[in-house]
Amino acid sequence: MKPNLTKSLVQLLIGTLIGAGLVVSLNAAQEYRSATGYAFWSKADGNLKFAYLIGYFDAEQIYRLALDKGAKPLCADAGKAWIEDFDRKIVPPSSSTTVKQTSEGIDEFYKDWKNQGVHLYFAQNIVRLQIAGKPQAEIEDAIRKARAASNE
Repeated sequence: MKPNLTKSLVQLLIGTLIGAGLVVSLNAAQEYRSATGYAFWSKADGNLKFAYLIGYFDAEQIYRLALDKGAKPLCADAGKAWIEDFDRKIVPPSSSTTVKQTSEGIDEFYKDWKNQGVHLYFAQNIVRLQIAGKPQAEIEDAIRKARAASNE
């Protein structure tokens, strides 16, 4: 064989192997789901829980600000109603709520084995309802809905 043909075949083989490896790794990445809910929370130490809650709180505040100041003034009545519904469903933390209260509340929530399938997002909202002193019927309804959502 000529040297150029051999070099081209070797490069083609290497390219094929790299491409195949890339396809396999992409498929594996698509099947991976990050640990959420109890799987994440039960393995996290205090520092990681603190970082998660602070990060979530900061992101939520930016999202709420963008909705209230940016999107809401531009929305029609249906959009404004959706934003108001969002504010009703996702309880904002009170100014007196601490990260420690939220973290301990989530720990307590996940102690019940029936709640261990509930996503952390819902668990955090339920704990906020409890801290805000909402009626027990409202809290139980939120728990029931969160458990149902986790079974879907």
